[in-house]
Amino acid sequence: MKPLTQSLLLICIIFMVGCGGGSKTVHVVSPPVNYTPELRSFDMLDSYDVDTRVDDHTPLALSPYYYGGLFEVYWSANSLEDYVLELRINDRTSPNDSYLVHSERCGAGLWCDQAGTLICEYTSDFAMACEGEELIDVSELFPNVPEELYLILQVCDIDSAYCEYDYYPVWME
Repeated sequence: MKPLTQSLLLICIIFMVGCGGGSKTVHVVSPPVNYTPELRSFDMLDSYDVDTRVDDHTPLALSPYYYGGLFEVYWSANSLEDYVLELRINDRTSPNDSYLVHSERCGAGLWCDQAGTLICEYTSDFAMACEGEELIDVSELFPNVPEELYLILQVCDIDSAYCEYDYYPVWME
């Protein structure tokens, strides 16, 4: 009877281990945290009240003669840390060699945490500024008037060279 008991005990142990009765170590691996900023949206309201949030097919235009040359820029971002927001203008869709119109540090506790609105100005002497800052001369981008240029909104990581951007073609009058 002793060999029968030992055999049954051995079968029970094998069955328990095979069914998960033994101890297992489970390792939970969290996905890596992405600290770089993400540009979620970029919209604008031009000189002729074209709002890209509701109209994505009408060409945009900026005129210094309507509403005092004022226009608005809206954005939302996702960032776990502070980031730099830049509004740029260029004669191509890239921020490379573009003119910096506005730069701002955004993040937790700042007025532009994860979203914001800029009120910007375009003047008849081909200068631009946002939020009452000093006007930036962009006349070198204008071989002719009207001229199609690109407004570029960029969010950049403070701790690295990482940036994301989006742009709108805009007729400058």
